[in-house]
Amino acid sequence: MAAYNPEDLDPIELALLGVLSVGLPPSRAAGSDTFRVDHVTAVVASLAATGTRDRYLAEDGVRVTAAFREQLRAAVASLESKGIVVQQAAGMPAAAGGYETGLQLDLVDPDEHPVVLDRYLSQLCMERLFTNPAVYPYLMERYSASGEVWRRLREGGYGRG
Repeated sequence: MAAYNPEDLDPIELALLGVLSVGLPPSRAAGSDTFRVDHVTAVVASLAATGTRDRYLAEDGVRVTAAFREQLRAAVASLESKGIVVQQAAGMPAAAGGYETGLQLDLVDPDEHPVVLDRYLSQLCMERLFTNPAVYPYLMERYSASGEVWRRLREGGYGRG
């Protein structure tokens, strides 16, 4: 397997890998589609490219545009061909959330939420995103909000055997 660095990736690949390292909770459990991997990746990629957050978002400010969805699918396919991620079967629980009885789950859309095989590269991508002054405040807010959601889920019994 070849070794890759963040600079070897295109901007959407880098954004996706970085976002997958943030530790987003399942959006259904969080109660907001703004925790969806496609949404966060779209905002991060837009901020990195333009300094504004809405380049890849639909008019509602939550859903991603069809064009971005295609870019994201291409990025996942490219990362998979490089051996960096693997797509999950549709309908399986998302990797970040796992499966717990009674928890509302995000079901994987394999075009949007692959399993990261190269966690080191993914972490490097997240760190690269955090160094971008346009991206940092948004991504840090998502990181912080994710921690709060995970805390609430654990207090509600998530993760206890």
